[in-house]
Parts: sequence; C-alpha cells; structure tokens
Amino acid sequence: MRCRALAGLSLLLWAAAAAGGDAPDAGGNLYNGVGETTATVSVGGGAALPAARFPCRTCHGRNGAGGREGAAPPIRQSDLFRATPARPAYDAASLRRALEEGRAPDGRILASLMPRYAMDDATLASLSAYLGRLAGLQGRGVHPRSLTLAVAAPPDNAATARRYAQALRTALGALLGGSVHGRTVTVALLAGDTAAILDGAEEAIAVIGLAPSARLDVAAFTDRQVPVLFPLFPLAGDEDTTIVRGLMADRRDAFRAIADRFASDKVAAVTVIDAPECGDEAGDFVRRYAVPGARYALSDLPLAGKDPRDVLLLCPDRQAARRILHDLPARSRIYGLAGELLSSAEAARHRLLLASPEASLVSGRERGNIVDAHAGTAARLLVSALKSVGRNLDRTRLVTAIGAVPDAERQLDYAADTLNGTASVPFIETKPR
Repeated sequence: MRCRALAGLSLLLWAAAAAGGDAPDAGGNLYNGVGETTATVSVGGGAALPAARFPCRTCHGRNGAGGREGAAPPIRQSDLFRATPARPAYDAASLRRALEEGRAPDGRILASLMPRYAMDDATLASLSAYLGRLAGLQGRGVHPRSLTLAVAAPPDNAATARRYAQALRTALGALLGGSVHGRTVTVALLAGDTAAILDGAEEAIAVIGLAPSARLDVAAFTDRQVPVLFPLFPLAGDEDTTIVRGLMADRRDAFRAIADRFASDKVAAVTVIDAPECGDEAGDFVRRYAVPGARYALSDLPLAGKDPRDVLLLCPDRQAARRILHDLPARSRIYGLAGELLSSAEAARHRLLLASPEASLVSGRERGNIVDAHAGTAARLLVSALKSVGRNLDRTRLVTAIGAVPDAERQLDYAADTLNGTASVPFIETKPR
C-alpha cells in the first residue's frame, strides 16, 4: 500500500509540474480560498458553487493539522499518504474519490460536512502538491536554533518601520533575555521595493507592526499566507483571525463609537462628506451606523447653503482628507478618525472630535511615542504566545496562541474580541488655535 501511495504521489507531482494547473498555484488558491480556480463545490447535494467559497483551510486549518470544524482530520500530504489504524493510505485515485464522492480509501462515506469538489486533473495535481508543501510553508521563519519575525518598511513610511523594528528588538530582548525554547528571536527589517519586501516576508513566521502605507496593505501579505500581527493602524474589522490579529479597536468599532458620540452630543443633523477620493465609507456609515432621529445628508465639496454645524469626514486617503479638511468651514465641528485627520496642519483651524483607537495604547499617565508603546505591547503578547506554544511552532500555531493571551496592562482579551483583543475607542478633542 505504501508503494502504491508513493507512486500515486509521484504521478500527482509530475502532473502538477507538467500541466501547471488553472492558475499559478491553483491548489494553494483552492486550499486557502484566494485567487482563482475553476474548481466547483457542492454541499449536501446542492448546486455547484465556486470552490473559493469553501476553502479547505476553514475546517482543516491553514496548517492542515485539522480539528477546526467537525473534528476534521489532518490533510497534509504526510498525513494522507500513509496508513493509519482507521484507514488505508490515500493514493491519487482515492484522493480524487474523497474530494469528488466523499469516500475514504476503504470505501467509507466521509462526514456529510465534507463538501464535494469537482476539478480537473491539473488542479487536483496542484492541490496535492500544495498539501506536500504545506508543512514547509507553515514552518517558514522557524529553525532549530532561531526564529525570525519581520517588520516591513514600506517606501512611503520607512522611518516609522525602522523605529518600530528597533523598539521591538529592545522590548523582546528585555523580556526574553535572548531566546525562547532554545531559539534566538531575531527581528528582520524588510526594506526595498514592494516585491523585495513581500519576498522577504516569505522567510519570516509573521510580519509584526505593519506601518500605514498606500503601497503595502494587510492583504498583500496574507494572500501569500504570511500572518500579519498587530499593524500600526486600525484593521477594517472583517479580517480572518486565523492569520491576522490586531491590538487596537478596528474601523467598525470606531464607526460605532462615532455614532454613539453623535447620540451623546445630541447631534440632530450631520453633513457627511461623500468625496469620490474617499471611497464609499460615507455611504456605508449612513447605512450601518446612523443614529435614529438624526438627519444625515451626503455632500461633496463645495458645500451648498450655509455652513453646517456638524460634519463627518471619513477618508482613508490622508492626502485627500487634508485637502478636504482645508475646505471645510472653520465654524463646523468635525467628527472623524484621528489617524486620518489629526496629523494634518489643517487640524488647527477646526474643532475636531476624533475617534482614536490608537490612543488606547498610551494611557493618560504615560508619555512617549506611540510606536514604542505599540512595540512594547506587541512584544509582551508575542513572548507569552511563544512560551505557550513550545517547540512545536508554525505560523498558524503562533496566531492561534495570540488568541489565548490576555494583556492586563492594555486590557486586551482575545477571548472577548478575537480580532483585536479590545473594542475600546477613546476620543481626542481639539479646539481652533
């Protein structure tokens, strides 16, 4: 049986190399639910759907170790292509039957939760090859005597990244004294163009403290299956917690906080800036977070009529936000996000009431740079997680361990808020000078 399994494995790997699949990595795309694949899936005998809607990782884990949903078994190639007390080893033919018909190598029907996939030979070969690479991909950055974390230095915010990398090294050194479970922890600063940074990230267990950038976002790394931990900006709120964790409230939390502030300030009418360069966040806010009884008017610049008392400006493009803020009436109260508006010199002309998830990182008793405070908190969480995981470490195990680590100093609890550990959003208020 083992010889037959290895022969089937060799055939699959040869086919993957020869055919190339229906995308550069059709198997990886299918497994992780990213990119494109021609494979389809049905559940419970239903209609065929795009396979990306039911990625393998949902139940079997990003590392293929299983156990996430319905006691799903491990499906790394080293697990599938060897016999266990419960079943014979898989080969190429029985792997196809399992995927298409839901049958184990011995003919048993697999759990009904297992979707039924339809794919061509090249995609099957690519999937099998990906399952063979999965353990190695998950072990990137982890070596017998060392562990590599990465800080990306995007060209448009490299100075922040350099400061963060140094602060993280200092904090980790103070907490660890050099190593954890026999591994020396190093922090690599990834510089250069976008391609060089992404390639460098492939050799780290995770990217830590990603700086705000118009060139590199969270998805640039997670689409390559590189975890992103504790970016230096609020997350969107819909990120996958198996590969992303934050340590400040996300944008959705901030929007809810602004809506609550409208209610507490008894705001009756809000002019919501709906500029094309700011995306659809204005409309999204009105649809999702509008306070009952208050009037919301979407408006682009220049504003029509008399100056509004209360204005909401949400604009992820900071340069666009600065231009818009300059053109808003000085007599208006401006609500928004501190990360978008507070750094602008135009802020001095206005009364600003800004939701600031970042402010939760520095308490009223503390003074110092928020980058250093963030790095210190990230270091504590990382050290706690690394100590709890032990020697058997990979990317997914690290992210999972973060989810079980509280931090009393910053009041972070990932059991209560799985993405960020907190939904707390302080406000910063300024008055015109």
